[in-house]
Amino acid sequence: MKQISLIIFALISSFSSISQEDDISKKIKDISREACTCINEIDFDLSKKEKSEKIKTCITTANMMYQMNQMMTSGLKKVNDTLSKIEDISKIDSISVDTDNQNIIIMDENYERIEEYLYENCPQMKQIYFTDNEASENSYSDRKKAMKFYEKGQLAFAKQEYTSAIVLFNKAVKKDKNFAFAWDNLGYSYRKVNNFDEAIRCYKTSLAIDPKGKMPLMNIAVAYSLKNDLTNALQAYENYKSIYDDDPEGYYGMGRILYFQKDYEPALENMIKAYYLYVEMDSPYNIDAQKHIGFIYSEMKELDQLEAFNRIAKKHKLQVNIED
Repeated sequence: MKQISLIIFALISSFSSISQEDDISKKIKDISREACTCINEIDFDLSKKEKSEKIKTCITTANMMYQMNQMMTSGLKKVNDTLSKIEDISKIDSISVDTDNQNIIIMDENYERIEEYLYENCPQMKQIYFTDNEASENSYSDRKKAMKFYEKGQLAFAKQEYTSAIVLFNKAVKKDKNFAFAWDNLGYSYRKVNNFDEAIRCYKTSLAIDPKGKMPLMNIAVAYSLKNDLTNALQAYENYKSIYDDDPEGYYGMGRILYFQKDYEPALENMIKAYYLYVEMDSPYNIDAQKHIGFIYSEMKELDQLEAFNRIAKKHKLQVNIED
């Protein structure tokens, strides 16, 4: 594991400013708007690594297009300025305009700020990344009526018509009680209307059909967390980690709960692991892991526990730089 450096000042002092409209330039918002539109077109059924790559492409492309448009606008302005100084344009065969060498485009300029802004302001990015429909034998139904209700339920869910989605997914599982993805999406729909008990019931049913289902394994932990049943939430995250130990979500979820419980050392262990895995898959969600490492640092500093923080960081080869 290679050593990675984090600058705690950036993690702690910049978060609130990211969410404030006054501190975000028009440029960042314009690029993010285009990137979010692109992100919304990403296929939900891709792997996390593929989704991360697609998200990065959307950000980089939107950034590049913005810079190209700016260059064209600047070039046209210079042409107009040049033309306005010519007394009789009919006598001119050609015009040379100094473009200040603007043919160089830095595609990743402001990339991290754009990524952070999208994380806070593009709900499609989170929904796409955290929807993990990895198919298994019972994921889909071979019954046409069940599939028809399921597809209609997906459309209703996409429109945020969660009550209608619940009705449709319920019809799907009545037609095929072993339709795992329908149970998953029914649980997700119940979650959206804050009916966590029903969501948990649906996820348990799905896991009885497919004990390794990624979506129900993760989402049952989230549902327990939202219900404030942290004991079962921690156990659910442990179950997820035991099956998918190379996925950052289990470590991140567990680290977050342990942080809320003020159990900072294991919280830090899990959050650093999540951070490394996010970085390894080039995921924009390393930002949230960074934030929580910063939060844990602040709490441990307040409690005079920086020696423990540094010991854990050193064990994981995480170099933390403090800037005032």
